[in-house]
Amino acid sequence: MSYELFIALRYLRAKRRQAAVSVITGVAIAGIAVGVAALLVALALATGFREEVQDKILGGTAHLNLLKPDNSGIADYQALTARLSQVAGVKAAAATMYDQVLLSANDRQEPAILKGVDLSTDNNAANEVFTTTIEGDPKDLAPVPIAATGPSPDGVIVGRELARSMNLRPGDVVTAYSAKTRLTPVGTTPLTAQFRVVGISASGLYEYDAHWAYVSLAAAQRLNGEGDVAGVIQMKVEDLYAVNEIGQRVLDAAGKGFMTQSWQELNRSLFAAFKLQQSLIVAFFSLLIAIAALNIITTLTMAVIEKQGDIAILRAQGAPPRSISKIFMWQGLMIGIVGALLGVVLGLSVSWLANRYKLVSIPAEIYSISHITLKVRALPCALIALLAVTISFLATIYPARAAAKIQPVEALRYE
Repeated sequence: MSYELFIALRYLRAKRRQAAVSVITGVAIAGIAVGVAALLVALALATGFREEVQDKILGGTAHLNLLKPDNSGIADYQALTARLSQVAGVKAAAATMYDQVLLSANDRQEPAILKGVDLSTDNNAANEVFTTTIEGDPKDLAPVPIAATGPSPDGVIVGRELARSMNLRPGDVVTAYSAKTRLTPVGTTPLTAQFRVVGISASGLYEYDAHWAYVSLAAAQRLNGEGDVAGVIQMKVEDLYAVNEIGQRVLDAAGKGFMTQSWQELNRSLFAAFKLQQSLIVAFFSLLIAIAALNIITTLTMAVIEKQGDIAILRAQGAPPRSISKIFMWQGLMIGIVGALLGVVLGLSVSWLANRYKLVSIPAEIYSISHITLKVRALPCALIALLAVTISFLATIYPARAAAKIQPVEALRYE
């Protein structure tokens, strides 16, 4: 151990002639600990919420979409779907199409996105309706054979919030009015179709549960009026974060005239907001740690005044000014290290208690979860502690330099 570190540790443990110095030292350690703990908990909360939302988005939508730039229909979608299913990195692929409609039932009307589900594929992993349906069976979306009394309405699975707002239950009949029209003897009228509610879905995201409904692809094609075509080939991939590389392989397999959209592109604004939120959290709590570190300047400045005699003796014995600076830098650095370690322990304890007793609650009717699980990651935890120690070190520079400038004769004159 260098003598500078030895003396710094002695100064930290020694009883003070001025009690205020000990109090300010304790306040500095406590301030840094609270700042580190607050930043750690805030980041764990933001990370937990982001991952919960991301999991629900990925569970309720496709990872990768293939479509035409002009949004025209894909005629050979069955052969194309089979070919894309063989692309490296693609777990499953399925054809679909979207149509904006107005749903009417029980004297209520709600705008909705009607999504066609291709039930002809053997692998249903790409159709999220098979994982989000909480009541009913997606297989009931299949067209019903014509009965002797007339055709039976095709099945529809509606989002939970949409069903709640329209007071829909399984067995109810709902009418869909498409935004597309047809020419009749009395003028243009919207394309319409009737559907029988066969199930309720819940993705956990309000936007989807309040505006999405699922029908068979064949029923969507009839309502759309464009024939046997699909609008999009949706895919689930094996590696979410390699979706761009997989998308390039998909384009190569599909040929010219197509484009891809990944889950990152479709939710860019949402994840950009999460990133901005995280940056603001780091900036705010870093300022909090910096304010706490100002107490280190006060502590060391008072320590320099108190230890002028010691400094003069060390200088008289041959200690260079740089060694004097090191003593007080070590002292401030040790305050920062102790505060950072205590802060990490406090932050981990608070996060554990919050998860153990589910202290962070959110509206379950919107997010389908009653609380957020705080996700503490090792790397951010280490970076937060390093940030606190760095700020503490920077706070030692001024008082350490002031101590190095003390002249032995002037310091001992009034001793």
